Amino acid sequence: MGWRETEKDEDIPYLFAERILTVSLPTALMLILLVLAGEVQPISAVVGFGMVVCLTIVLALPFLRKLKNLTQYVHKLAQDEDVSDLPVFSERDEESVRIVAAINQMRNIWTTKTEHLEAQTLSDAAVLDSLPDPLLMLDEEGIVIGANLAARELFGFNVRGQTLKTLVESQYLPLALDRILNEQTRKENLEIFLKQKVFNAKIEHLPAEARAGAVAVLSLYDMTERKQFEQMQTDFIANASHELRTPLSVLSGFVETLQGMPDEDKEARNHFLGIMQTQAGRMSALIESLLCLSRLQMNEKRELSEQIDIPEMLPVVKQMLDAKAVKTEMNIVLKPCAQSGKILGNTSELNQVFQNLTDNALKYGKPGGKVTVSCRVLPNNGMLDEKAPQIYAVSVHNTGNPIAPENLPHLFERFYRVAETKNKAVGTGLGLSIVEQIVKHHNGQIKVESSIETGTVFTVYLPMYPLDSSEETSGSETTEQPVPADSELP
Repeated sequence: MGWRETEKDEDIPYLFAERILTVSLPTALMLILLVLAGEVQPISAVVGFGMVVCLTIVLALPFLRKLKNLTQYVHKLAQDEDVSDLPVFSERDEESVRIVAAINQMRNIWTTKTEHLEAQTLSDAAVLDSLPDPLLMLDEEGIVIGANLAARELFGFNVRGQTLKTLVESQYLPLALDRILNEQTRKENLEIFLKQKVFNAKIEHLPAEARAGAVAVLSLYDMTERKQFEQMQTDFIANASHELRTPLSVLSGFVETLQGMPDEDKEARNHFLGIMQTQAGRMSALIESLLCLSRLQMNEKRELSEQIDIPEMLPVVKQMLDAKAVKTEMNIVLKPCAQSGKILGNTSELNQVFQNLTDNALKYGKPGGKVTVSCRVLPNNGMLDEKAPQIYAVSVHNTGNPIAPENLPHLFERFYRVAETKNKAVGTGLGLSIVEQIVKHHNGQIKVESSIETGTVFTVYLPMYPLDSSEETSGSETTEQPVPADSELP
């Protein structure tokens, strides 16, 4: 009978006697046979058996003590207890010393492997937690047994132990998982709606059972922005096609009319040609606006390095539009601006912003009224980039008819026009979209306020970053030509 690994101290006397009797059993049987054969007297047999037992005890006791010490030592190693006190053996007991050395060597090997495995596990967990997409590990019953940080943030930190049916309200995802677990397919892809977002869900069967019994993995990729962008592209193309179709239909109709007209009717011909020229100009403005938007989107990550002085730019804008103000019986009033208005930006783009806003104010202001352009420096209280201590605000104010409150949130949408102004001026509906795109490129904001009492005010807020002394003395001239753009109010 082998040494019991889980023996208690009170069992040791009994186990020791049991082993001695077991070892002495062959001698006892031999003595019994000799007594039965009449070769040995019973008393002599009993005495002889007692001597054998005593000799066995004397010879076996040291060995059993060594075995006990070794067993206790191994038991402590298994329980990860303190083993600083090694078993003590005599110098002549080389075999026991070798056994202890072999046990220690085996322990060191397994300790090294365990530490390496734990480090690898921590490394794998860190890699999974660094992934931006949610990832769930599933066992053969479809229960979540592992989740990376993104998944825990999405589903909650108690996601482990739950099923997909409790996590996702989708009738297709559990069915796809069942096909994976039943090995009908190796990979499934489908779109799901989760927490007001669109995700591409990919379930894949692992080539072999992973740690903790994981047999499948579910990864989620957020498709919300991509879907929104695709929808924006679809709407943009549809709107652009519609905007181009109207003037193109007019041109085609008048071309057919001119082809069937007599040559003598010059007055009608000139009238039709004037209309055709207007529609062609409208198409040209639309195409130019589309190209401008495309250029802005391509350059939206371009670094802004020009030092622009806004107070020097605004008088140039006023001068360019004074003639138009005279035609509309209006007046442009430029209030004195603070001279500390230098910002980092693009001269042609900002010139386009203020020109568009002022031109819109002239078109939709009251005849005989005025358009007021003013600017001021404000503290940046968390409104814009925190690196900018101050904000330069430029306001364009007209006293025309107010814009209805329900229209204000949509003014900067592409191709959006206020119903009351659709027939007042011809435009592409892209002017304010271009303005907003430019302002965002400059890390700024644009806001609009409109009421019967005050009229309509568009205000552009631009961050003023600290400039070095060498930069402050350098000029802001540029050879870049202004970018043509639509200047109509939607």
